[in-house]
Amino acid sequence: MKLFDTHSHYNDEKFDSDREEIIKAIYEAGIENTVVVGDNIENSKKAIELAKKYDFIYAAVRNSSK
Repeated sequence: MKLFDTHSHYNDEKFDSDREEIIKAIYEAGIENTVVVGDNIENSKKAIELAKKYDFIYAAVRNSSK
């Protein structure tokens, strides 16, 4: 069975110390794709960076500074 996590926040600062290890662990656990959601401009930029770095990560971004 293929698993697709449709909503994650691996771009959040609370993952700054172990983000790479967590991303590796979720992939090895069977999550074949995930969407990292940006809820503000800075987190959206981080989501895009993660999507560029990992083939199995997609970014959903906020296009507003409201």
